[in-house]
Amino acid sequence: MTVREIYSEALLNDLYGLQIFIRFLVYEKGVIKLEDDGEKLTFYMQDQFQTKMNEYLIEYEEREKNG
Repeated sequence: MTVREIYSEALLNDLYGLQIFIRFLVYEKGVIKLEDDGEKLTFYMQDQFQTKMNEYLIEYEEREKNG
């Protein structure tokens, strides 16, 4: 399953956290592409990154809201 397919499923199932996580990695950081295998997402879901990733996502969400 590609990142694009996972993102589509997140949209269909109203999984906002997953949506913003994917947008952040694709558009803000540019570390993955929508065409990449979805397994690439698991690297960024590691426990060791959780605290900092949550901080990044909160900041990113604020920037998205404020345009």
